Amino acid sequence: MTRRSLVLVVALLGAPALLLSSDSVRADRTANLFELATGFSAKEACSCAFVAGQTDEYCQVFGQIPGGAVTLDIVIDRDAQTVTSTIGGLSRTARAAASAGCTLDPLP
Repeated sequence: MTRRSLVLVVALLGAPALLLSSDSVRADRTANLFELATGFSAKEACSCAFVAGQTDEYCQVFGQIPGGAVTLDIVIDRDAQTVTSTIGGLSRTARAAASAGCTLDPLP
């Protein structure tokens, strides 16, 4: 599956999540579209930086959502081995772990 196809699938699956998500903050709630986009971006950029060993500049571009409809702010912290992706004040963070690659922090 190409990256573009994956983004399309995430967008199509994310649209109902955006409509059905609750404004309340619960651990078991459904992620909204912005949480999906920032999570996807953080995870992809984290894998790019800490698993594939690419440069920060490359991974910041790699972590963007294809199509350029939105631009995400991607911060790569090499010391903490984290990547945080932000859009409109909403952030998601992915962490590199030696045995598990990169994993997203749980939703609030």
